[in-house]
Amino acid sequence: MSRIIVCDTGPVLHLTEAGAIHLLKLAGEVLIPPAVATEFRQHASKQKLPAWIQTSRLDQSAKRQISEWLDKEIVNAGEAEAIALALQVKCDWLLTDDALARQFAESLGLETHGSIGLLLWAAAMGHVNSRQQAHHLLDRLIRSSLWISERVIEEARQAIEELLQ
Repeated sequence: MSRIIVCDTGPVLHLTEAGAIHLLKLAGEVLIPPAVATEFRQHASKQKLPAWIQTSRLDQSAKRQISEWLDKEIVNAGEAEAIALALQVKCDWLLTDDALARQFAESLGLETHGSIGLLLWAAAMGHVNSRQQAHHLLDRLIRSSLWISERVIEEARQAIEELLQ
């Protein structure tokens, strides 16, 4: 059975900028809500969403929940729609690179990962099969619009070494 993954804008944008969007396809069936498709087009003017990323509609219950989260300023529109879609489809993973969105989603019972987590998953699964390739992709993520702390970068480098020794 294929894993169902819902993404907010961050991972789709950052993985595209890093030339690593193909890793997302390897992880499972990828769904995004309409706001994420719109945000991606706004931020990645020269890039197109891969055809295998499916834009999914939100049901009325999800739309009511999104309104409530936006009114309370818990998350932004793309994150709210992605979290609501993740709950609606009972996804396996929600991908977000936003720490507050991740905490909120986890409080709702969702398994969350980010762009670096996806890279480490790909290394662990053998889709990235050399330390050199993994470090190259990590360096490209670091140079993307993704903000990553030095601590997280160092932890990711250590994890790559352990996974691909």
